[in-house]
Amino acid sequence: MATKILLPIDHTDESSWNSALPLAMKQAEFNGAELHVVCVIPDIILLPNLPANYGAGAKDHVRGAVQKILEDNGAAGLNIHIEQGSVYREILKLAYKDSFDMIIMASSKGDFPNYEIGPNLARVVRNAHCSVLVVRG
Repeated sequence: MATKILLPIDHTDESSWNSALPLAMKQAEFNGAELHVVCVIPDIILLPNLPANYGAGAKDHVRGAVQKILEDNGAAGLNIHIEQGSVYREILKLAYKDSFDMIIMASSKGDFPNYEIGPNLARVVRNAHCSVLVVRG
């Protein structure tokens, strides 16, 4: 039985939450579990022609976008984590560090050999310390 569930979403890709968010909410309610949402901002490669503070404010922008998504889908008030770095690594680090016992993640179209799951989901499934529920779109 899950007591703490992590739902990774991409604020720019509706397919990452469209089916997974309602299912995660039902799963959390059924188990009496805490539901947390994480959105990972990929690292920005700093080039010599970019200002030193390039990307400042990105976490605040993404947090606002995620809050709007949750509000629009009847999930206001969930715990939101905004991380920055490698998508699958940050999901795995957060899940392990904060003792999540389930990750619910939407599938996405991938190239061979991942077909229906993208490379980040494949790595999370392979390396997670806890159960991973894959939601097909």
